[in-house]
Amino acid sequence: MSEILFASLIIGIAGIILGIILAVFSKIMSVEIDEKEEKIREMLPGANCGACGYTGCDGFAQALASGKEKDITLCKPGGQQTVDQISAYLGIKADKMIKTTAVVKCRGNCLNMQKRADYTGTQSCQMANLVAGGDTQCGYGCLGYGDCVSICKYDAIQLIDGVAFIDATKCTSCMECIKTCPRNLIELMPLGKAYSIVFCQNEDRGPVANKVCQVSCIACRRCVKACPENCIIIENNRAVIDYEKCTNCGACHQVCPHQCILSIYPAEELLAKV
Repeated sequence: MSEILFASLIIGIAGIILGIILAVFSKIMSVEIDEKEEKIREMLPGANCGACGYTGCDGFAQALASGKEKDITLCKPGGQQTVDQISAYLGIKADKMIKTTAVVKCRGNCLNMQKRADYTGTQSCQMANLVAGGDTQCGYGCLGYGDCVSICKYDAIQLIDGVAFIDATKCTSCMECIKTCPRNLIELMPLGKAYSIVFCQNEDRGPVANKVCQVSCIACRRCVKACPENCIIIENNRAVIDYEKCTNCGACHQVCPHQCILSIYPAEELLAKV
């Protein structure tokens, strides 16, 4: 009986000592919680997309709380509401956030671009692209297996006739679709004003581009000559428009033989059409 009591006593004393050690180390190793950082973190949407340039919402909140980051408009998914909340809390005056949207710069759907092979593997753009560079005749166009559709948390992307289309009124600019596209076809574009955009990323010479897709840019230079603002150049065998100079006059649209130049409109106009 005395042996049992002695063993219990030893275990009890050991437990007390270990408890004291854990308490001391928890105090030493504890991380001081920044109340300001916590408050800002609660205002952020929690997308953890990295669109702000930081590792996630925690990183952005920490940078704002410490004063390392002054620009409170970097959180695209949070939108103007988040900017206003942080502005009021920190007492920082912020400019109005310019709405942006991700854009798939390709119109090569199943009606105007043919397949060069019958891919039967995993239905994924990433996987299809690993097999001889994909199954489309155009090596730069949308593969159409919907990796961007699957990764979008906001139901802003859908496949239409085999090519991805992004609804600008739903897009939060989290950039997840940009990261997942194996052909780098998706780009974040501003919606502050109306301007024209070339919906083609093909870098092949004109005759080759013309052969593989009916809506490809063939670097014919007609848009370059027609532009009254001189804001279009040919780079890597395709037309490139300087969006800041573009007035969306439509001259390039009218002369493009493949109709691969379309307009991007301000957020207010897009929302008015919904």
